[in-house]
Amino acid sequence: MLCTHLHADHVGWNTQLENGRWVPTFKKARYLFSRIEQQHWDPSIGDRRAQHPGRAGMYDDSVLPVIQSGQSVLLDGEHDIDDHLLVQPAPGHTPGHVVLRLTDGGDKAMFCGDVCHHPIQVHEPDWNTRFCEIPEQARVTRHRVLEYCAEHDARLFPTHFAAPHVARIIGKPEGFGVEFAAARSGHS
Repeated sequence: MLCTHLHADHVGWNTQLENGRWVPTFKKARYLFSRIEQQHWDPSIGDRRAQHPGRAGMYDDSVLPVIQSGQSVLLDGEHDIDDHLLVQPAPGHTPGHVVLRLTDGGDKAMFCGDVCHHPIQVHEPDWNTRFCEIPEQARVTRHRVLEYCAEHDARLFPTHFAAPHVARIIGKPEGFGVEFAAARSGHS
């Protein structure tokens, strides 16, 4: 399991309540996330628990049980999951945000977490959401991800885009364009 960052909507499925106790949802899984991100959210540091009680509660029920179970893998910098999957730092939305890059033969994809929240950000990559914690870094990271996708014909898999979800990023002299992948019905 990869947590691109530790916002509630990205860690809520990490755990489940069993007999009044939060435990990892997947007992045999490893949960990967950035050490920078973990340290940013850890409510035991300083007075974060008092300053952000909601965040502390989310951490306590959705992140801490994974750490306590020994199933967390804290990443420092880039991390090869295998020959095809590479986790890379992508700070800005949060300090330790990461993306997942897939390379399989000639096919490439970028699972970008919250680097892009809305398709308009492909056309206007300097536009942040109110949730981007380091606004200038978020812009730099967004440009870098979009440039990679355009240059390498890597499909963009954003978390929050509505259907059809998957996008091809096109480099243009004036910036970036987007073509969405056609939805498929049925399975082959």
